[in-house]
Amino acid sequence: MRISTYPIIVAAILAALSLSGCPRDRVPTAQPAVDTPEVAASPAPETPGGQDTMPPMLKKASVLSLAVVEIEADRGEDGEGNTVEAANPVAIEITAEAWPVRALDPVLHVGDLTFSHYTFPRLNVLRYVVADREILPAGAEAFVQYGADPDSRVTVAESLEVRP
Repeated sequence: MRISTYPIIVAAILAALSLSGCPRDRVPTAQPAVDTPEVAASPAPETPGGQDTMPPMLKKASVLSLAVVEIEADRGEDGEGNTVEAANPVAIEITAEAWPVRALDPVLHVGDLTFSHYTFPRLNVLRYVVADREILPAGAEAFVQYGADPDSRVTVAESLEVRP
């Protein structure tokens, strides 16, 4: 007997949307394919009360704090896409009001280094483990970006300070 996975997939999507704060009345529904002319995107309209109507999952994150903390870890990232044995590990923890739900994962860029493995140790906190704090360039710009989409770029620090 074959069990359909459709109800499980729908339940998972609804659970993800409810965890992201998306109101149920804004859950996208399937629409029939229609040929429509391309039009330029316009900003989301604002409600009379001054609050925008863009769903939370599409908004940019508003960073509240950044912390570079010493941790105990066996492995971490080297900033070049590799997970390696940790020498002097630190975690870069970025707290935001909320992180948007996107198709691509958030990647942390620090100068020329990139860190793609992250966890959520607490609500609205992204944590990236760096294998050796010595590789972090002092005074480098740090930002989170989803894939190659420059519009998703969220500046974390204009000048990252890493204390010994």
